[in-house]
Amino acid sequence: MAGKDGRFRDAMTRGEVVPFLRGDGDYRKVPTSDFAGEDAPTDTWQALREIYEAAEMTPETGKALSDGIRALLEGTAGDVYLAILYLTRLVLAEQGNRLPLQLPLRELLSAAREKIGEHREAFSGELIFPNGFVKKEAMEDLQGWNEAVFLPFYKVDILKNA
Repeated sequence: MAGKDGRFRDAMTRGEVVPFLRGDGDYRKVPTSDFAGEDAPTDTWQALREIYEAAEMTPETGKALSDGIRALLEGTAGDVYLAILYLTRLVLAEQGNRLPLQLPLRELLSAAREKIGEHREAFSGELIFPNGFVKKEAMEDLQGWNEAVFLPFYKVDILKNA
């Protein structure tokens, strides 16, 4: 595995964008603080920092990230939850003029809306990720992100038809 600054570029080269986003194996990011732990199987903030670093040097980073999020949206309920968490962070970065790459966020949000309905029951219960992380009541997070991020900034209701 390459140094921290090249991990996403290496994941792109190896065709391992989805494992990188999920935090599978050596790609797992553990929160650096016990007080501000991530509520997901990997620290998505750290993962995005590495992606943003790759974007500075690799023009295809945006496409690789978009494709990775689309692939997560086609996966399990846990994968969909993680994709929506990334989308939340990306929309917030865009709104703060801190998103260093071009992404089809509106398209990705529409795709997410479709997948939430398919996994609604799972989101209301317990999501168990491959690394053993357990997320309870994910629907509460989705509702909060919808109200605080997606509706105000994109006028997209990800829970419509869910």
